Amino acid sequence: MRKDRRPRRRLDVETRRADILRAAAGAFAAEPYDQVSVARVAAAADASEALVHRYFGSKSGLYREVVRAAVDELLRRQRAADVPAAAPYDRLAVSVRVYLDFVGEAPVGWAAPLRSPAGDVPEAAELRRRTRGMYLALLRDLLTLPADPALDHALHGYLGFLDAACLSWVERGCPPAEREPLVAQVVGALRGALGQS
Repeated sequence: MRKDRRPRRRLDVETRRADILRAAAGAFAAEPYDQVSVARVAAAADASEALVHRYFGSKSGLYREVVRAAVDELLRRQRAADVPAAAPYDRLAVSVRVYLDFVGEAPVGWAAPLRSPAGDVPEAAELRRRTRGMYLALLRDLLTLPADPALDHALHGYLGFLDAACLSWVERGCPPAEREPLVAQVVGALRGALGQS
């Protein structure tokens, strides 16, 4: 039940939904999932809790959509920064730089599922798992790797290294001076895993 009697702005469905998503993205970027309430998101979007539930079904549904929008935005940025004529590992380095920028914009929200995987929302965890599979395919294409389970182990290992290295960077406050060395380490980890160092 609303406590204030201030009239709400009348908005079309898409605008209202976008406002709620924007407010939720800000809330989940600043705090872990379990510390964010639907009431706070609704208030930040100048909407009611009922509208949040109508458009997203539940808090977990809202979070899944925030994660989906973040994945889409990261991919958009990486594609925009890509230089297809460059050497594959140079292209990978560009992609990693974009990723670090992305992580640095919302370090708390980005790190939360890695710090507490058991507390992750199942729908969001599944979306992340599918996204990881897509990134494996993109890496295979980028490096023109044949289908080979042993190489897949190396690619999975690289993604695990990337997560762990980024988490370490986040825990140190995302220091800018460590950014380029981290890019080199991450690219070097994949080269080493593939026996291409």
